[in-house]
Amino acid sequence: MADLDFFKKINDTYGHNAGGVVLQGFAEILRRNSRASDICGRVGGEEFLLALTHVERKNVSGVIERIRRTLEEQEFSFQGKIIHATASFGVAGFQGEKLADFASLVARADAALYSASTTDGMRSSLNLEL
Repeated sequence: MADLDFFKKINDTYGHNAGGVVLQGFAEILRRNSRASDICGRVGGEEFLLALTHVERKNVSGVIERIRRTLEEQEFSFQGKIIHATASFGVAGFQGEKLADFASLVARADAALYSASTTDGMRSSLNLEL
């Protein structure tokens, strides 16, 4: 799960159309950094889901870090203004032959994302629950 950090501030500062540009841009970053066997999409609001398949545990954080860094470096242009955005991530996974329940994985990833937030409103970039 990914959540755009402080997205309300983007909407409040630049307007909802600018927020739409950022959402579309992040969706494109996810698409460019996923494979045909992966699934990615917007869950709602500023939250996105990326289901990585056939990835070894040791490689997951590298994929997420690449996506996080790409977003952080991206400049979104809207009506002559440059907008920057960041995201926090929560990851859940499973290994072995027994398939995990998809809803359970999403719930665990969402909980990991929630715990990436600290009490002072700042976020860490990634919380793994593998």
